[in-house]
Amino acid sequence: MKNTILITGGNGFIGRALTDKLLQEGFNVRIVTRRTPKKQPANPAVTLVKANYNDVQSLKNALQGCVGVFHLAAAIFGFNRQDFEKANVTATRNVVEAVNQSPDIKTFVHISSLAASGFAPDKDHPRTEEMEPAPVSDYGITKLGGEQAVHTLRPGVKWTIIRPPIVYGKNDSGVSKIALWVRRGIMVNTSGNGYFSFVHVDDLVQALWLAYSREDTAGETYFVTEDAVYSWDYFITQMARAMNVHKPFMPNAPKWMMRTAAWIYELAAHISGAQPALNYDKVTEATIPGHWICSGKKWQTLTGQQFTPLAEGLKKSF
Repeated sequence: MKNTILITGGNGFIGRALTDKLLQEGFNVRIVTRRTPKKQPANPAVTLVKANYNDVQSLKNALQGCVGVFHLAAAIFGFNRQDFEKANVTATRNVVEAVNQSPDIKTFVHISSLAASGFAPDKDHPRTEEMEPAPVSDYGITKLGGEQAVHTLRPGVKWTIIRPPIVYGKNDSGVSKIALWVRRGIMVNTSGNGYFSFVHVDDLVQALWLAYSREDTAGETYFVTEDAVYSWDYFITQMARAMNVHKPFMPNAPKWMMRTAAWIYELAAHISGAQPALNYDKVTEATIPGHWICSGKKWQTLTGQQFTPLAEGLKKSF
């Protein structure tokens, strides 16, 4: 009989790729949804189960019969700190509490973020796991709070925390939005002279699988990233090449303009009920005096995993 693994956030970009990987490895996959499923997936090895992240008992019910958990669910955008706190801290605490009450769960893999650690002031000295976390945004602060909740898992649960930087790949909604502007031939440069770390979704999924399947990742936090850093200009240039279009015109955006755009996006989101594509929190991250870069040496030394270079990954994506 196949073992079953539960994924929170399984309907997202990373979750779908992870589901495919787990099916290849011979597992059944159970995906948490906040709404009653209208119908189950065509693949009988994948099931949807309704659960409320504010209700430990409903999460405990969703975990019945599972042997492991990948906790991917999180809020990337929000209107205020409370939105992020609810999704990234409280929900994680409740998932952890449900696991603590579920004796069959043996393994827990949690996706955090580089934002939980903070930025690097110097592009030649990327963030490492040994550095004291110094998040600057509500998103980063609450992702760090989620990490701290994972540390309260009961003995007997092997847990691993993975901190990716920018994740990209085919059908990623974030990169796809950037691609629309690249195709249009103009986009605002919001990052100034900053440098960034990237990880292709296929590499991230492989790292998640290794974190689940290897015993030597237990009780540790890891950055998972290509061992290189890139300017935003290089990222956009390589994306345009992968798409076979001209590099877009990229004027720099002053901070006041970005804040105004964030206000407009948030107002529109309040009216429509959708999540804002840009908000003040993201402006805070975009205008820091440093670089969103990290070192993956700790993970690479342990596992020997190889990562896709950015230019090659963008070709795969487009």
